[in-house]
Amino acid sequence: MEQRIYATGAEPSTLDVRDFKYVPDMAALAAPLKGGTRYNPEDIEDQHRVGICTAISLTQNARKALGIKFSADFQYLIQKKYIDKNWSEGSSARSSLGAAKGKEDAQGNFLWGGLLPAEHWTFTTEEDRKLPYSKYIAKLKAIPETELKKLFEISKNYRLAGYAQVEVKRDVIAKAIDESRAGLIVRFVVGREWYTAPIEPLRRAIEPISGHLTIESNYDGNSGRIANTWGPDWADKGTAFFSMLTNPPTEAWIPYYNDLPLPDPIQKQKEELETLKGELKKLIQKIVKLLNLKM
Repeated sequence: MEQRIYATGAEPSTLDVRDFKYVPDMAALAAPLKGGTRYNPEDIEDQHRVGICTAISLTQNARKALGIKFSADFQYLIQKKYIDKNWSEGSSARSSLGAAKGKEDAQGNFLWGGLLPAEHWTFTTEEDRKLPYSKYIAKLKAIPETELKKLFEISKNYRLAGYAQVEVKRDVIAKAIDESRAGLIVRFVVGREWYTAPIEPLRRAIEPISGHLTIESNYDGNSGRIANTWGPDWADKGTAFFSMLTNPPTEAWIPYYNDLPLPDPIQKQKEELETLKGELKKLIQKIVKLLNLKM
């Protein structure tokens, strides 16, 4: 039987002042030995030939958290068109999370983003993911702006409340999984070792091919289990475990869904950031006023 080569495509996430860092309760940091919830085969989607692991990982996570199947193709379109602002293959965890949180203008009016229930997406099917990436992207790019605006009226009701980067340490990740709704979004460096079946545990990339985004849904001691985006027939029903000691993820993120308030440390950081942004805005206005007076 011909060995299948799956697509990858998760680039390292860029960082800027808008990112929040997950801050666990340091007094109760030590996490139990086991925790989290394993994903079932019906939870696992397949990206086939196109590198949309970033979009599918988040929509799988949202489906597990909220009980609604969301469109990964819509999610990827938002990432590429409005955040990455390019159509090359590959994106990042941060782009996916930012797309699901959405964008507002200075007056607070919603512009784009959010998560779209799959029942409202009619422009592509899972079969289109078997096309060459250029043909798959051509279908996304052909969707009229008027149609996207209609979809945004729906997706704005399913936005992330926020997201935070999690330090890649065993106890911190375990605590974040315990506090999450459906696990963390994590990135690994992938080699051809991942394509070998059976694959338990994940194998460290001897010759890296790319980055790949998955979900870390549960943990057992120093091992974690991922839910992949390569279909339920990959590895152990679409999942596999890894060792935090020998093959940890390169980054991890926790999404917060809009039916839950942000944890106190994250809310505090958000309020501090809003205050900072307000002060910077005032400072810029003063500088502009002074420049106008001198002119």
